[in-house]
Amino acid sequence: MSDTQWKDALWNLLDVLRLRRVTARVALSAGLLGLATQSAPEAMAQPRVPVSPVLTPEATVRKFKGRYVLRRAPNSFVVHLAGHRSHSSHSSHSSHSSHRSHSSSSHYSGSHASHYSSSPSPAPAPTPGSERPRSATPRRIVEIPKPAPLLRDNFSATEPMFGVWRSGVLATSDATFDSNIAVTQNRGALSITPVQKPGVHFSGYVSIQSFDLNPSTITVSLRRPAGGGATTIFAAAIDSENWRGFRVEGGQLSIESHTNGRVAAKTVPYRATLHRFLRLRMSNVASVIVWETSADGASWNPQYVETANIAVSALRIALSAGTTKSTPIAGPAEFDSVIVERKP
Repeated sequence: MSDTQWKDALWNLLDVLRLRRVTARVALSAGLLGLATQSAPEAMAQPRVPVSPVLTPEATVRKFKGRYVLRRAPNSFVVHLAGHRSHSSHSSHSSHSSHRSHSSSSHYSGSHASHYSSSPSPAPAPTPGSERPRSATPRRIVEIPKPAPLLRDNFSATEPMFGVWRSGVLATSDATFDSNIAVTQNRGALSITPVQKPGVHFSGYVSIQSFDLNPSTITVSLRRPAGGGATTIFAAAIDSENWRGFRVEGGQLSIESHTNGRVAAKTVPYRATLHRFLRLRMSNVASVIVWETSADGASWNPQYVETANIAVSALRIALSAGTTKSTPIAGPAEFDSVIVERKP
């Protein structure tokens, strides 16, 4: 067929089918084979051009279900592009993982796979029960045992503890001791019942062992003092002229310090509930003796502080009651415990 005949045939074909201008751009970006096609409305106004048989198209572009299909003629590969115009269209996907759901592996060609390998996939969440327990060594709470008391007596027996007490006096002179005063242990208490006589009459318990007040404390629980005009004494003493302690007499609590017969005292109204426990101890910060009282044996109130101007390394405990003159007796003095323990 001559060239003239080819031209006439093409002009006749264009009378039936107008050739729309098809513009195509093939972009190769990071190994991604992209294809964007668009129909140019202005192609309708373009002049008709002859087509030579040597320009037979090698591929056709069709739109199928929202995707552009590049199909090579006559038998070749098919590339699906879901409307890609730029990388910004990636945002239309729910995530990068959705790209892997495409059935065609040709979408990921060349180095395009590296575009996704630069973003590491998130680590899968551990399933319940799959976590390994931490191999932490359990902490052990070690309780330091409290040292045993040097002396504890709650007077639960009917007789004095053997080798601990003797009947007698120490805060007052030996001449004041009266064996006719009843001293008994009953109902968990040491009871001392003064007698109504002229003169000075005392009795009670004196510890056989002496104690060092520097590392220890001496605590006495006074259930009740002797009533009427009688006197009740708790003392840590060397002898009758050198001792530190408490005296309850006539509704008053006297905090007393005896040094070579000289007496220093502080007096406060006696309150049975507030002054249930009486304690002597050395201060932890200075060489001073502290007189303390407590309602429960746990919380202590300092009543008096004095420099230790007597030796406190060998003090014996004296619990006594009596009278200094003839006076009506209203009941015995009762001590229900004595504790000597090391300071914490």
